[in-house]
Amino acid sequence: MALRRLPTVRLCARLSDFFLLLLFRGCLIGAVNLKSSNRTPVVQEFESVELSCIITDSQTNDPRIEWKKIQDDRTAYVFFDNRIQVKPVPPVCRVPKAVPVGKTATLQCQESEGFPRPHYSWYRNDVPLPTDSRANPRFRNSSFLLNSETGTLVFSAVHKEDSGQYYCIASNDAGSARCEEQMMEVYDLNIGGIIGGILVVLAVLALITVGICCAYRRGYFINNKQNGESYKSPGKSDGVNYVRTEEEGDFRHKSSFVI
Repeated sequence: MALRRLPTVRLCARLSDFFLLLLFRGCLIGAVNLKSSNRTPVVQEFESVELSCIITDSQTNDPRIEWKKIQDDRTAYVFFDNRIQVKPVPPVCRVPKAVPVGKTATLQCQESEGFPRPHYSWYRNDVPLPTDSRANPRFRNSSFLLNSETGTLVFSAVHKEDSGQYYCIASNDAGSARCEEQMMEVYDLNIGGIIGGILVVLAVLALITVGICCAYRRGYFINNKQNGESYKSPGKSDGVNYVRTEEEGDFRHKSSFVI
């Protein structure tokens, strides 16, 4: 079978001043002769564009058509196996910074631009994690489940061995992308310190209560009016005048009448 120099499609994307420039070039292939009705389309960003790929001659009954994007000397599928393909972008990862021993922990990984929908995998200290820690003896001291469809990694009860650097990779047929590493620390609860703190608080409350009771018994909280001398306003005379003589040295009284 003789090889013929036929035009094929090579898609190069470059973003400049909100314009997307698409270029087509030729290369040497066999069995299929292709052409395009628009070899140099120009379109604004976020607008639709139609790229044509017309088979004018084919020596196979079922040729496979692929669209590829070449950018910065890197090739990525755009259309393959009758499906549109988009490489994932770096996913958004959420990792708790510190978790006490025995508590639950949830790590999340989400990516929204890749097509087909990407699958997720988690790594700890550059070691891939299985979907179920019980399925791998290497992780027998851990208790976690990984949902590769949603990107959620759930620890039912963390252990000290679960501390480390975590990151997630989102991947599909068009490629993969990963998020930055994030540290999760697992720390021990200081039970003795917690109990000691509670006892100190109770002791302080008891001392305050005893002090209040003692102050109350000593009269510090009694109204000042109760401590003052009672005052009786002068009333009417009872009709007796009391006088004191120098000779007798005591009191004598004499009657008087009020008319």
